[in-house]
This record gives sequence, C-alpha cells and structure tokens, in this order.
Amino acid sequence: MIPIKGYATFDPLKHCWIGSGFKVEWFSDLPIYKNKKIMDPLKRIAEETEEDYQSLEKILKDAGVKTYRSFLDIDKVKSIKNVFRPPVNPRDHFAVIGDKIYAVGSNSQGYADVLKQISGKNIVLEPNTPGSVNTATICRVGKDLWWDLRPDTEQKTIEKYKEEWTNNGFRVHTSNRGYHSDSAFCVVRPGCIVSLYNVQDYKAEFPGWDVLYLPDQSWSKVSPFLDIKAKVGGQWWLKGEEHNDQLIEFVNTWLKDWVGYVEETVFDVNMLSIDHNTIICNTYNKEVFDHFKKHKVEPVLFNFRHRYFWDGGVHCITQDLYREGTQEDYFG
Repeated sequence: MIPIKGYATFDPLKHCWIGSGFKVEWFSDLPIYKNKKIMDPLKRIAEETEEDYQSLEKILKDAGVKTYRSFLDIDKVKSIKNVFRPPVNPRDHFAVIGDKIYAVGSNSQGYADVLKQISGKNIVLEPNTPGSVNTATICRVGKDLWWDLRPDTEQKTIEKYKEEWTNNGFRVHTSNRGYHSDSAFCVVRPGCIVSLYNVQDYKAEFPGWDVLYLPDQSWSKVSPFLDIKAKVGGQWWLKGEEHNDQLIEFVNTWLKDWVGYVEETVFDVNMLSIDHNTIICNTYNKEVFDHFKKHKVEPVLFNFRHRYFWDGGVHCITQDLYREGTQEDYFG
C-alpha cells in the first residue's frame, strides 16, 4: 500500500502522485476529428502534455521519489459533450495532512486507480461540497496550517476541519482571499518564502523569515494573451492559436470544465519542493533563483508547456503523498 504522511511542503518527498490528460487516440474517435483547425491543436496538447508528465516523472525518480499515475479509461468516454476534466491536477482534489489523505469527490474523475492503493484507514472521503479542502488552498508548515477559504465555504465545513486538525496538534490559520494559495506564495524551506505581495502577515505569522516579493506579474504585459482574453474570459490560452476562432468556440462550448482561470495564476510561485535544498520550478526567474542561491536551494527547471491551457503548474499537477519529517514547531 502507498504510505501517507505530510507535515510540511518542504520536507523530503518520497511518494508523489502525478496527473494525466486524455490520450491522443481519444480525439480520433470524435465525430469532428476531420476538422484539423480543432483537432490538430487538441492532439498537440494531448501529446505534449503526456511528454511533459513523463519528463517530470523522470526528474522525480532520479531524485529517489516513487511516482504514481492516474489514467482515464477512454473507452468509457464516448462523447465530447459535457465530458469531465481529465485527472490533470490531483492537487485540486486531494489533501495530505498528517497521516490522512482527504479525497474530495474524485472517484469518478480518473483518480480511483491510485486511491485503491491507499489503505482505507488513511483515506477521508468527502463530498464535493463548496469550499472542500485541498492542498492547493492549504500551506503546511509543521504544526501550522494556513487555509485559504473560498467565499462559498460553509461554516460547518470550517468548524469541522478546524476542530479535527486542532485535535491532531495543528494550529489552523484561516484567510479569505478566495483562490489557490499556491498561485500566490510558496514556502520554499524553513526561513525562505517567495510571494506575489503581502498575502500573509509575514512579519507576524512567519517572524524572521526571508520573503522575496515578486514584481508586477500582470497579464496586461502579455500581448498574445490579450488577443484572446475577451474571447475566453481569461480562462485559458494556447500560444499560437489566438485567432483560431473554431478552436476557441469548441473549447468554450464543450471543454469549459477542462480549463480554469489562468488570468489569476502566476506560475513563478507554483513550485514543488523535493527537499529543503531542491525545488522544481516552471520558469526561470533571476530574482527567484538569486533568492534560492542565498538560501542554498537548487532549482530544477521543468517546462509544463500547456500550463496556460490546463491552468496548472508543477505544484498543481502533483500531489505529495508521503514526505519524511514530523509535526515540527517552527514558530514555538
């Protein structure tokens, strides 16, 4: 069985779940497969997404991490109409806190094959209710959990989890930014943070820690995205297809559950720590890399080419299942 444990985002990673997209063969079975304006870009996304997942898997395996993959049974998906999102971002559906994995409404979306390898005593199955917990919204730092609440998070959900985690020795801090924390800041290692702006009261909550604030990361500077933004509502971008209106209409009509809201995501902070001294990054950023050097952290570059379509960086498309370490008190 797959072991489950996680107390801090930077503790040594030993077992990791990696997502997947649709296999390219699935697109060939669709009634519109002869429309190359639509099918060729979608097939390219499928092929290159899988290539990138395999590249990430190699990076992790070379670092001594055991990896797991989820794949959809494409024979069960016969129609493009209302097809659910493939298991691209396990981070959005699961949370490992202590020795439990919280699984939120995920069995039907291609994740069951990995869940079956986890002991039932470690799984907490939750309905996909508003504000359900996942580790895209929770930052784990030993005894401390920072949980960002969506506007529709039910009060009973907040009280339930806060009581449970407090009883298990955690201090729970909540905020109401209403978006994924891993698109706003990253706790790289003890004493080192990369952040967009003062999303936390760092002086009070992370006293003495060195925070790098990134400069303006506004999409207003990315002219190709501006060409497509109004047509897609800021949800997705496929470089080179800004004027492919047939593809845009198709994605907006039939694949709206596949995309997220990429306009609010900054991938420079969406990173995955392998241990205290190694971190996987989506892009090169000189300021960030200089910050890493100062704290003796080695960056590993990984280019997830279609992150702007899937709205997912390296942290989103993975779920750490087991990290070494204990419930250490970094602020006691």
